[in-house]
Amino acid sequence: MKHRVSKYPARRMGRLLSACRVYRIFSGKLFGRKRERLVSSLLVSVAVYYGLHTAEIRVTVHPSVLFLTLSAFTGSIMWQALMTESTVENMQNLFMLPFERREMVFGYVAAMGLYTLGTKTLPLFAVLAAAAEPGGVESMTGLLGAVHAALAAACIFALSGYAFLLGLFACLPLAAFLFSRNMAVYAALMLVEAGVLTELLNRADAYVFCRQKSLKRKAFKGGKGHSVWRYFGRYLMSHRNYLLNSAGLCGAACLLPCIFRGMKAEMVLPLGFAMLTFHTPLCILLSCDPFLEQAVRALPGQKRAFCVPYALFLSAVFLVTDIVFLCSWEMQNGSIRAVFFAAAFCFALAGGAASVLMEWYFPIRNWKTESDLWHHPRKYVVPGILLMLAGAAGNLL
Repeated sequence: MKHRVSKYPARRMGRLLSACRVYRIFSGKLFGRKRERLVSSLLVSVAVYYGLHTAEIRVTVHPSVLFLTLSAFTGSIMWQALMTESTVENMQNLFMLPFERREMVFGYVAAMGLYTLGTKTLPLFAVLAAAAEPGGVESMTGLLGAVHAALAAACIFALSGYAFLLGLFACLPLAAFLFSRNMAVYAALMLVEAGVLTELLNRADAYVFCRQKSLKRKAFKGGKGHSVWRYFGRYLMSHRNYLLNSAGLCGAACLLPCIFRGMKAEMVLPLGFAMLTFHTPLCILLSCDPFLEQAVRALPGQKRAFCVPYALFLSAVFLVTDIVFLCSWEMQNGSIRAVFFAAAFCFALAGGAASVLMEWYFPIRNWKTESDLWHHPRKYVVPGILLMLAGAAGNLL
């Protein structure tokens, strides 16, 4: 009598190999052929940790703040990585070949999750671990929360029709920790939710991760002549997240007077003007669109025709946030003089011009996803220079 050989282990092994194959394709595009990007991120994180640890910079951070920071940061970066157009194009290429739904979903999510955790969350964790010195249990729980956040972001992205309910479900472990102050409960709930979210992803369709931009948009009426300002308006209307970032800067401008309360306006206001130039999305229009950059650099006279309006556009955005900052300062602390508005104008103009010069002469190359652009170290250059000039400006005021 012949023994029957079950085909289920072979099927499962085949699915696992197929998922690993999809993972290798995406991870190769994200990390490089030899995974050099992941290795460099690990080396940078180790260097940052030992540098801050040697400098003995210590900050008291409550475990709830640590968990919330790692989870919120990882979830937002994972969501941003899933929305990147370059990854959508890669998926479209794979959809031309035969594929299995589950293997495609898990291979893609695993690659994007490892990219988010390895290149973005790991450096942040190195900073928090060196400055706050959390215990081993707290560190492992925080990393578990980061993995949970990446999985939750992928699940919410795949099942966008239930985004609100899934968001509340994903926030349940952190809410339970805030009430119970028990890390065991927090970790147990995350593990249970991870199983539920994995099962939901198991039922998701792979095509939902290849989300196309809606073509049903309001048509823009073209004028008789060209206008760079019209292009900026259309660009903002098609990238609403840039508008949200501008609104966030205005909110920060309203909160800065509360942080600087009790300090002299002559010394604090220039610092606020310099900090409010930290508007990364609008400062990378050429870096994030290689075709636009190629056209601008190829056509004659575009260095002046594009860069000057671009600098004025950025200066106008910076000036709006500076005025919000000044109005908030006047309502909370008073003592605003006309010379402060002149200083805001000068800082906004300098920030816009410096940002365009950085974008023209030092564009960001070889980026994989949009989160690489948003979190590139270059974004600290212009605010850092203006912060150094703010001290001298405070003495003049």
